[in-house]
Amino acid sequence: MIILLFYSRNQGYLSQFFEEVSVRLADDRHEVHNFSLKSEAYTESKNNVHLTVAQKGGYFRNYYEVLKIIKTVKPDVVLSNFSYVNPALLFGKLFGVRNNIIWFHSLNAQTGATTTKIFVKRLFLKLADIVIANSHHTKLELQSAFHVPVHKIKTVPFWSPIAGKGRAKPKPFNSVNLLKIGCPGRLVGHKNQGIVLDALAYFDKSHYQLHIAGTGSNQTRLETQAAELGIDSHIVFRGHLSATAMISFYKEMDLIILPSLAEAFGLVFIEAISLGTPVLVSSKFGALTFMEPTEALQQITFNPYSKDSLIEKLNPYFENKGLPSDYFKKLYYNNFDKHTIYSRLKNIILTE
Repeated sequence: MIILLFYSRNQGYLSQFFEEVSVRLADDRHEVHNFSLKSEAYTESKNNVHLTVAQKGGYFRNYYEVLKIIKTVKPDVVLSNFSYVNPALLFGKLFGVRNNIIWFHSLNAQTGATTTKIFVKRLFLKLADIVIANSHHTKLELQSAFHVPVHKIKTVPFWSPIAGKGRAKPKPFNSVNLLKIGCPGRLVGHKNQGIVLDALAYFDKSHYQLHIAGTGSNQTRLETQAAELGIDSHIVFRGHLSATAMISFYKEMDLIILPSLAEAFGLVFIEAISLGTPVLVSSKFGALTFMEPTEALQQITFNPYSKDSLIEKLNPYFENKGLPSDYFKKLYYNNFDKHTIYSRLKNIILTE
């Protein structure tokens, strides 16, 4: 079977996820092609996966490149995401692709989608044979906002490409050894880092240091908020970190806080727990919808609209009573095992 995957080829972990999927499909003796748009065009073959990178241009140029690769490869299956979805659906239908699949990653609250964009996307989604939702949150939005029939929607989580890369043994908190707290994510409104500052202002600032990783339009606002709360000397803005640097960041931190108001899935959550880094996570993360709501899981989730909810969940970590690293590793492997996820995905690609 000939399978063509469209995704943005870069150093990020989402790109690595699709690379791993491609290699596994090739190992299962399928002809696998990857396509991406970048500033410079090139082709290569590695691990029996054929990669075509076309030069990125304007709207019509990009559509033409998608048309050309589908016409050339003549795939049985197309799997696309993000900006590749509309042209892949359109030209997949035109050239008779047997199974035209899209992987839907984002909620409207994250992308700020307008009514017009939702309407246009709704029209293109009618061309899809299968729509993969990366969480049950996304599935519900596909039904309600985009009117995708439930029988077309398959819910599949991601796995973390950095799972198993190891983690240093967590150090206990004491008055000398500061609790190092990490908060990774773009500095924009729905990422909600402000609530972390509000919650930490409740604690003795000599007992912690907050490291914010990411860039965005909200940085000045967060810096002002930290100064007003009198905790600015204990906040470190780390800026943009590469995928490799993020592994070191997770290992360096004693605790990660993820306060987003909306996350279709939340790769950063499973990346952190796959390394055994303790995490406090907003109840709005789609990845949580794949987990059983156990008492332990409730200990690490909080209401992102409530400072008091976050303070309550932070208290055990300041008292050195937080859940251990092993709990988080088990949480990852029990819910996001790559072999199980790949088997589910392969079944959708090949037999649905």
